[in-house]
Amino acid sequence: MIIVATELHVRSFWRFFEFALVSARSMQQAKKTAGNIYAAGKNKSWSIGYTLTVWENTEAMLDFRNTGAHKLAMSKTRKLSHQYKTLQWESDKQPDWEEAGTRLAETAFKLLN
Repeated sequence: MIIVATELHVRSFWRFFEFALVSARSMQQAKKTAGNIYAAGKNKSWSIGYTLTVWENTEAMLDFRNTGAHKLAMSKTRKLSHQYKTLQWESDKQPDWEEAGTRLAETAFKLLN
């Protein structure tokens, strides 16, 4: 399985509403994409959003990543965020949020202007 975890810090309170909308649409798309095993998001206050997705294979994950609502969301990352992390790994089991959080904590932020 391919696991993808993300952490995105929202640029400002005023950007949160657009962030919430594109996040919800991306999550709906993930759950409908063939090859998706698990897709969930959560927030830590209004300013930090997390996602955790599990895919049967890389092709399914790339089909999601490069199309539809998620592709649009990626094009808005710089507008909505000042820093984010994304991490991908392979596993034989679905991780929980604790494992994803631990792995993300060890990952450097990508800083945006």
